[in-house]
Amino acid sequence: MDKKIFKASNIQTAIARIKEELGPDAMILSTRKEPKSPKDPYGEIMFEVEAGIPSTGEDKPETPVLQDVESLKSDIAEIKDILSVAGFGSGVQSILCNHFESVGVLASLLRCGVSERLAVEIVQKAAAELDQNLDTVTQMKQLKKKVMNLCLDQLRIKDFFTRRNSSGLPQVAAFVGPTGVGKTTTIAKLAAYLSFTRKMKVGLVSIDNYRIGAFEQLKAYAGIMGLVCVPAFSRQDLAFALDRMKSMDMILIDTAGHSHYDKEKIDKILELIRNDFQISVHLTLSVTSELINMKEAADAFSVFNPDTYIFTKIDEIKRCGKILDQVAGYDLPVSLITNGQKVPEDLIIPDNQELLKIILKKVPKGD
Repeated sequence: MDKKIFKASNIQTAIARIKEELGPDAMILSTRKEPKSPKDPYGEIMFEVEAGIPSTGEDKPETPVLQDVESLKSDIAEIKDILSVAGFGSGVQSILCNHFESVGVLASLLRCGVSERLAVEIVQKAAAELDQNLDTVTQMKQLKKKVMNLCLDQLRIKDFFTRRNSSGLPQVAAFVGPTGVGKTTTIAKLAAYLSFTRKMKVGLVSIDNYRIGAFEQLKAYAGIMGLVCVPAFSRQDLAFALDRMKSMDMILIDTAGHSHYDKEKIDKILELIRNDFQISVHLTLSVTSELINMKEAADAFSVFNPDTYIFTKIDEIKRCGKILDQVAGYDLPVSLITNGQKVPEDLIIPDNQELLKIILKKVPKGD
């Protein structure tokens, strides 16, 4: 094989030169970051990439021993990680230049759907705390552990759906959020879980008078489970419904889904369930939404002063890293996760470790 070494100040430039000079059939064989010269500590950091083109009629190499195979797999994985982050912005380039050994961990966070901003922030903080006296293998283990701990630090969990408090009154929980996030189905799943697993007395209330058939859908679920379900489209109706259900352990309220840009309709829901009813509020967001839309929805529905997040439809998306961005940007505990249409099976009341596994679930590198 004809080999050649290319040097450049960043990986992208080196790869561009390889393609230009050697053509599309060129193979990247190895990469490394050149250390700064002690004589020139302020000199430019350089990367060295070895590439080559198989010679015509070149014999196939002998089968390497297992150790060489594992080494080659490791090199290939590292090259893939470098290539996967090569198109990102200045924060990623800073990682490549200053914490090159962290590129694999950074690439893993990005593949899981964590934003570049948050992924760089976490990796930079973890890398800065590494013990530089340790060998590379031990440093990498330490780095991964620190990154996981930093991710866990972002997460808070709260199980809001327990038996009545010391006042003897039922817990009352309203579910708010944009249209189509799955509030009604989530309420049905939770009602079934609380009734059949936690053996609680549950009542359902619908204050959704915008969506055609909204009350009928919730009532159908309630009928299957043998639960009380009533409509309440005014504060007087809601007061009557809550009084009627005062012997319950839990009352779940389904609200109308609205665009987070429709402030007038959001304010109407707020007026209906304002604080003197002692209702906890749970912001329901679908992870199939773009992160910017989730953030905008959280801003719009912040007028309810929500108590927890509920994230839905994690089964409909490969990457759930945006959950980490959402909880880091708008700090609320997570109470529920839904992962399918089945009632009540597709409902998760997570702990921190389980939620982190969902957020960082393995995504194939080729995706």
